[in-house]
Parts: sequence; C-alpha cells; structure tokens
Amino acid sequence: MIFASIKFRLTALFLAISFVTLSGLGIFLYYQLESITIGAIDSHLHSEVQLIAGLVEIEEGRVKVDLHEIAVGDYAVPLSGHYFQVIEGKPSGGDQGVSGGRVAADVRSASARVVARSASLERVDARLPFGELHFEGVYKTVDGPAKKPLRLGEQTFVIGGRTVTIQASESLKDTQLLLASYRNLLLMILPAVFFLSAVAVFLLARFSLASLNIFSAKVGAITEQNLGDRLEVKGLPSELLPLAENFNTMMSRLEESFEGQRRFLSDASHQLRTPAAVIKGYCDVTLGRDRDGAEYRESLEKINDAVVRMTGVIERILESARVEGGSHGGPGFRELDLMEIAVDAVRLLKASARERGVTISITGDSQKVSGDRLRLVEAVSNVIDNAIKYNREGGEVLIELSARGGYAVLTVDDSGAGIEEKARGRIFERFYRSDETSAEVTGSGLGLSIVRSILQAHGGDVECESRDAAGTRFILRLPLA
Repeated sequence: MIFASIKFRLTALFLAISFVTLSGLGIFLYYQLESITIGAIDSHLHSEVQLIAGLVEIEEGRVKVDLHEIAVGDYAVPLSGHYFQVIEGKPSGGDQGVSGGRVAADVRSASARVVARSASLERVDARLPFGELHFEGVYKTVDGPAKKPLRLGEQTFVIGGRTVTIQASESLKDTQLLLASYRNLLLMILPAVFFLSAVAVFLLARFSLASLNIFSAKVGAITEQNLGDRLEVKGLPSELLPLAENFNTMMSRLEESFEGQRRFLSDASHQLRTPAAVIKGYCDVTLGRDRDGAEYRESLEKINDAVVRMTGVIERILESARVEGGSHGGPGFRELDLMEIAVDAVRLLKASARERGVTISITGDSQKVSGDRLRLVEAVSNVIDNAIKYNREGGEVLIELSARGGYAVLTVDDSGAGIEEKARGRIFERFYRSDETSAEVTGSGLGLSIVRSILQAHGGDVECESRDAAGTRFILRLPLA
C-alpha cells in the first residue's frame, strides 16, 4: 500500500511541516508588511497634523488657518484621498460622518464647526467624520468620500483658549494594492514551492532508499545453495551498516548450522550404513544355501550384534537431538549434589572398568548445583566411560570435585595415550572420531557432543586438556547452586 511506503510518509511529513511553516511565515510577513505600511502612513499623518497645528492662529477671537503653504498637490485634487480638516468646538452627538455632499450633523452643529478644509474636500462639499476629542492623537481606518477607505489621524489641541481638532487623512488604495499583490504572490508561490518540495523530497527519499532496495535484492538472492555469500558493507550508508554487519553475522551462524546439519546427516548415514551392510551381508550369505542350525544361529547372532550397534547409534542421535532441542528445559531443575552424581556414574560403569582392570577413585568435597539429575548423570557417565575405554589396561581414572570462581568443577583424569593436538579441537563435534580411536574402540562419536550440550544447557561447559602419551583430563564446570 502507498500509505505504508517510507517515501510517501517522508514526503507527506515534509509537506505537512513545510505547509505549516511557510503558511505561518507568509501570514506573519503579510501582517508585518501591513503593520509597516500603515505605520509609515500614521507617521506621515502625525507630521501633517503637527504641521497644520502650527498654522492655526486666533485672531480677534476667531480661529484662522493659513492654507497657502499646504493647500497644494494632492490636497488640491478633488477626492484624491489626501484630505485635512480643522474643526473648532466639541461634537454634539455620535460619529455621523458623511461622504460626498452630505454633512455630519455634529460638525454643523452650533457646538462644532469646520473652520478649514482641504480643496480636495471643499470642491465636492465633503467632510471627514468627527465624533470625539482626542488630545493624544488617534489613527484609524474609516470610509471617506465616495466610500473609499482612508487612514485618518486626528488630534485635539487647545489654542488660545479654543478647542481645535485637526484631522488629516491619506488614501489606503496603494497600501491595499501592495498587500493584495503580496497576497496573490503568496498564493502563486506557495503551491509551486510545495509541489517542487514534494518532488525533491520524493526523489531524495528514493535515492536514499536505493541502497535498501539493493540490500533487499541481495538478501533475497541468498539461498541454501549460496549461504557463503555476504553483503558488501563497503559504501553502504551508515544507517544500514549495522544491519548489514548483523545480517552477515547471522548468515555465518546459519551457514555453520547448515554445514553442521550436512555433516550430521553424512556422519549418521555413515554410522548406520556399516551395521546395515553387515545385516544385509549375513542375510545374503545365510540365504545363499541351506545351512544347519548352528550356522543359522551364528548368523543371527552377528545380525543381532549389528542391530544392537545400529540401535545404539539411533538412540544416541535421538538423545543428541533432544538435548540440543532443549527438551530437558530449565523449569524442572532442582538442587543436586555433584558428588552423588559422580558416585552414581561410577557405579553404572564399575563393571566396564573391572573388565579392563581400570581403577576409579573420587576425591574432593560435595558441591551443590542446580539441574536435571538424569541428564547430569549421563554427561558425567559419558566422560568417565571415555576415560575407561581409551585408558590402558590396568590404568586408573581420577575424579576430583572442587569449587572455583562460582562454579562446581569436576575433573576426570585418565592414564591413557592422550589425544593428538589436531584432534583435540574437534572431539566435541558430533560423530567425530580420530583415526586411531576408530580402529581401537567402537563408538558413535556422539558422547562428548552430548556432554557439551547438556552442560551448556545447565549454564556450564566442558573442556579437554591432553598431552601425547600422558593421559587426558576433562574439566566439567557447572554453576554453584
């Protein structure tokens, strides 16, 4: 949908902000222009009123005005909009201004009379509206002769004991034309600015988001067939750089996971192929001709051994899947004694150790941990079982418990031949078995992988230390309860 588009949202947001900002600025400037022009007119009218006030004289008790100095120019042109008027006395009623030849009743009353006016008024027998006395001077917009708007300034003076009001006005025609032109200019410019801004912002957003489109296309092109491909972070905008780096990190983990699955399937098929081939071979040979009961029994025993081995591999695979799938969970954990777990594991493997003449000893103190008892017994048993199987005849296995750095530590030392350095880094991989151990001892290669998964699920870990011909040490760590 267009409303969900980032480009649309950016454009709409920019236009909304631009509309409010430019409209507000335009209105502000309009009223500022009006205030400045009206202020200039008022200043001019103030000067005119003061000038006329200086020309008013009182002779023989009468108010007289020498008009020769000012009755020129626009003041002499009928209905020019430039008028002045001198009134003696006080108004007798409300402001009843006239235009054209009609005269205000208060101006022609006995209490107030026009003693002088500009030729622009006198020639059409018109007067300016007069209603109140203003000793401070006032400025207002009124309708003058011919119903044309005027800016009127008036001030009342006391000259020679007489009350004299002087009025001067100026047409607002030019001011209104200026304001109308400015208003029309705004109405033409603002839509054009909005349109150009919308286009510019849209193109800018499109250009800025082009990298995101390329990013999306590259991500879409990555499949399980090319998991090794990575996004090129060079040249990406800084906003997309963390996303690209995190995506590449995720792809690396995903590639490792897929590669692990491939290895798992390959190794599992290899582990299952051997017993399956044994079963198939004995079946073919046995069924090739008639045999006596002893031969059939021998064949069935071989087939049974292969089935047992296959079943063991399958159980290990399922166990590995359950552990890595988190089926053990954490909510069922309870406080356990790691010493008791080690003792149980030794008890389970006592017969196996006796067969090889291996002695097992446990030292150290009880350590409290939290976890799943069956899983932890399995993990410890797997490590001890390896220590027995890969030990020398008549060797020994030393188990020690201690606490270090907030962890319960269980170490298992054997007196076997040790593990080669090149194999040491891979022994916790599923199905991994070194060439030497594969030839000497049967196994699935899943035991240590399961050990690490169980310990990591409990917040711990396992590591291996070994020296050629000097035995192997496995160190299991679990958080103290």
